Amino acid sequence: MIQQSGYLDSVEIQVIMSMLKIIDNPINDIALITVLRSTIGNFSDNELIQIRIEDKKDTFYEAMCKYKELESADEKLKNKINKFLEEIEEFRSCKEYMPLDEFIWKIYIDTGYYNYVSLMPNGLLRIANLKMLFEKAKQYEKTSFKGLYNFISFIDKLKLSNKDMSGAKLIGENEDVIRIMSIHKSKGLEFPVVFLCGTGKNFNVQDLNNNAILLHQDIGIGPKYVNYMEGITYNTLAREAIKYKSKIEMLSEEMRILYVALTRAKEKLIITGIEKDYRKSIEKKEELLDTYKIIEENSKINKNIVQKYLSYLDWIELIYLNSAKRLENMLILKTYKKKELLKRLKDKPKEEIDFKEKIDKLDVKIEKELKEKLEWEYSKNKANNIITKSSVTQIKNMKLDLDENKTHEYKTPEFLKEEKELTPSEKGTLMHLILQKLDENVDYDIEKIEELIVKLQNQNIITQKEKEAVNKNDVYKFTNSNIWKEMKNAKEIQKERPFYINIPASEIYDEDIEEEILVQGIIDLYYITKDNRLVLVDYKTDRVNEEKELIDKYKIQLSIYKRALEKALNRKVDNIYLYSVYLGKEVKV
Repeated sequence: MIQQSGYLDSVEIQVIMSMLKIIDNPINDIALITVLRSTIGNFSDNELIQIRIEDKKDTFYEAMCKYKELESADEKLKNKINKFLEEIEEFRSCKEYMPLDEFIWKIYIDTGYYNYVSLMPNGLLRIANLKMLFEKAKQYEKTSFKGLYNFISFIDKLKLSNKDMSGAKLIGENEDVIRIMSIHKSKGLEFPVVFLCGTGKNFNVQDLNNNAILLHQDIGIGPKYVNYMEGITYNTLAREAIKYKSKIEMLSEEMRILYVALTRAKEKLIITGIEKDYRKSIEKKEELLDTYKIIEENSKINKNIVQKYLSYLDWIELIYLNSAKRLENMLILKTYKKKELLKRLKDKPKEEIDFKEKIDKLDVKIEKELKEKLEWEYSKNKANNIITKSSVTQIKNMKLDLDENKTHEYKTPEFLKEEKELTPSEKGTLMHLILQKLDENVDYDIEKIEELIVKLQNQNIITQKEKEAVNKNDVYKFTNSNIWKEMKNAKEIQKERPFYINIPASEIYDEDIEEEILVQGIIDLYYITKDNRLVLVDYKTDRVNEEKELIDKYKIQLSIYKRALEKALNRKVDNIYLYSVYLGKEVKV
């Protein structure tokens, strides 16, 4: 995994920092030219030369301002300059009141630069770099320093002091990549395959050998003795004690580190190391192990042998030699001579590459992939044109044609409507409300219906105009219907009950579509009679001449109500009625 460096020198950061500089101070030729030549300004080199030719002394910003006033100037170039300068002025006014991080994000979006860099090579990394600059600005806003000028100065100082920030990282903790890390950093992690490299390198003991004075937290100071008369130095007992103690502690720590390295692999551990004379080293180790086994008569490695060696490879070889039989199924030792490796690399056949043939094949492959992407069609394309949520009324009124592009009509807001008579739709809603408010325990006549309407007005449920629009005779007819008579003796009555139900789209659209539509609606009335029949009622105020006309119009709507009610109550609907206010009677469906 490669660490990204030179963050402040990346193209995308240079362009944005140049943009910030000219917003703060446009009389900065280098920053201005950088932005003009980028996609933000989109000026060509010839256009920039044309501006400079007209004014060779002033700053480039002043030259641009003068050029756009020239009568002989190119009209297209003048328009481009005007557009760019207006954009800069708008940003300059925004920076006065916007937080720095929000201001930088506004530049990204308004200039389109954020989307542009995403299409460049390594676009994801460039996007991550821009996000990182945004985060840096956010952090900077929380400090005591404020403002665009101070932020620009801070970034410039970082660059001059060679303390460039590291670039954004795209590799997460769980990415499938090769990771190069120290043993310390790998602590607590596990990987399928681990390479433990460079085990032949000796531990660093220079501090123990070269320093004139050694220090130890328990023993104290251990200096060398200096004989100025003889011109010689030699170790004191204190120094030797500290050197021995420090070496033991250092070796103990290295053992702990080696243990960490050896326990990171889940499936396979590959250990590599270089040794100058492998055979001689192995023979010497075998001799030492055999000697101590004879003396101690046990299978453990003597600590004096361990202390003698100062590399991981030596320790691993000692363990292998001491327990070769026990480890033969777990550990495989392979040795390679330097000459063999060099010869293997030298004898490796060189592959002759026909670049023209490869490029031709690549072009065909790219063309094929591009054609597949451009001609690809979504397998469920019909589902794109269906609504995912609807009301019962919309389904009833909808003209089901998937190939048509439908436009939506938006209602005029209530506060913009002129004061006028109630529409038929509003009168129908009003009648629904009155019928809903009727009390089944009351024996209504015209006077009691009048009292109910006045009460609703006093409670601000209806307005004066709505009160006047209510046809009391129509309400009275309903209280004399068979529905009302059954309601008065009903076991249970439910009014204005909302519902949601999923309906297969194929039932609504004349197409083979697997998706479902979420349908919402409100059931005007349902009740359970004293003989346990479930009755569904829907009020209608349509002006119709025949009952059949009403049934045909609301057949789909009632079937949805019936399905929803049966699903909710887990029982069958016994009777369905449409109560026609206009006809003054119930219509059995």
